[in-house]
Amino acid sequence: MRTMNRKAQKALADIRRCVATGRWRVLAHFTRRMDERGLFWPDILSVLTSPAAVLDDGPDDFGRPKWKLAGRATDGLKLEIVCALDTDAAGRVTVFITVYWK
Repeated sequence: MRTMNRKAQKALADIRRCVATGRWRVLAHFTRRMDERGLFWPDILSVLTSPAAVLDDGPDDFGRPKWKLAGRATDGLKLEIVCALDTDAAGRVTVFITVYWK
């Protein structure tokens, strides 16, 4: 994995914490892309566990910080996940936007 700056390290920690505590949302687009590509949740977790890169992708259309996480699915194929960090009344929430083969 490339060396991550502090901002990327914090974003990855926030995303992992959200997933571990059930504080995440999956957009319908993300689900469709998973289905189209034959991906399953363990493939997403594989990237979250051992990302090759975590890249700041600027704000999304709603002004939320958006991140790209590159890594490998459980079968070894390269994936990229796009997600946004949001906050609601209960705290941080990760919103999974899309996923695609890299």
